[in-house]
Amino acid sequence: MMGLTYEDIIKNIQTQKQLTESEVEAKIKEKLNKLSGLISKEGAAHIVANELGINLMENIRKNGIKIAKLQASMRNATVFGKVLRVYDIRTFNKNGKEGKVGSFLIGDDTGVIRIVLWDVHHLQHLENQEIKEDVIIKLQDAYVRENQGFKELHLGGTGKLELNPEGVTINAVAQPVQQQAEAVKKNISDLQPGDANTKILGTVVQVFEPRFYESCSECNKKIVNGTCAEHGAVTGTWVPILNFFFDDGTSNIRAVAFREHAITLLGTDETTVQNMKEDITLFDIQKQTLLGKQYELIGRVTKNDMFDRIEFSIQQLQEADPEKIATEMTSNPPPQTP
Repeated sequence: MMGLTYEDIIKNIQTQKQLTESEVEAKIKEKLNKLSGLISKEGAAHIVANELGINLMENIRKNGIKIAKLQASMRNATVFGKVLRVYDIRTFNKNGKEGKVGSFLIGDDTGVIRIVLWDVHHLQHLENQEIKEDVIIKLQDAYVRENQGFKELHLGGTGKLELNPEGVTINAVAQPVQQQAEAVKKNISDLQPGDANTKILGTVVQVFEPRFYESCSECNKKIVNGTCAEHGAVTGTWVPILNFFFDDGTSNIRAVAFREHAITLLGTDETTVQNMKEDITLFDIQKQTLLGKQYELIGRVTKNDMFDRIEFSIQQLQEADPEKIATEMTSNPPPQTP
């Protein structure tokens, strides 16, 4: 009810009225008996809170609702969360009018949810890259929608968005549960810039030498000239980036793997991959084992403006069953040239 559990209401009463848990429970039990069981425990707790002059709605507006307690169709919600991932802004055309929509993931200690922004003023925070990983967000007057079975929090023009609100810290963040629907399987020939949560099935046909960039050991952000923008002069670690061409019989695409995905593809351990930075012969050995391997890749399609091509950024991968590859390619044969 209103995003508060029975335990939440008891804690509110205890805190604001300096009562023990047993004293609060006794008042609720008394109310239940008086109403002859015609009301739930939560309902009785709400009545007790109101009679004691506690405004639970005001408490929710001030302290927010935990992500795990958000319910479909809930409106005017206040939520605090730490940004976990930011997605590209998309444009759309509705009734001949062009608009934009942006989204990102936030998390708290109870869960993770996708935030969707529609208002041009809110979208400016995304366009200016002010909304980025680890920034704490406060959303007010947001509303919850269901999208393919998953909850999303939408913020319209009447809602409010605040970055890094004073006095708010979020340390522990729940491990992201897969909050997205099953990945959409596509042929490489059908991929378009902006495609997200997309699965392609194919074969590695060409591999390029891994590149490396130095990242902060504290926050994993890129180090520039020996300095992290957030932590100053720090000891960094070298992060591998592996580029390769991936072919599914309909076309091919340049795929990009970072960090653990690059290590997995190279089929070795992190230390060996790190050593490839100085000894490229180590890569030559592993390259031969990777060529011709078949994978299922899940990720998003981006546009590389410099080379005027689309690329596939890998978010998940697993080695594929060759029989499954053959079945997929038989059921989706490449177009015949007349």
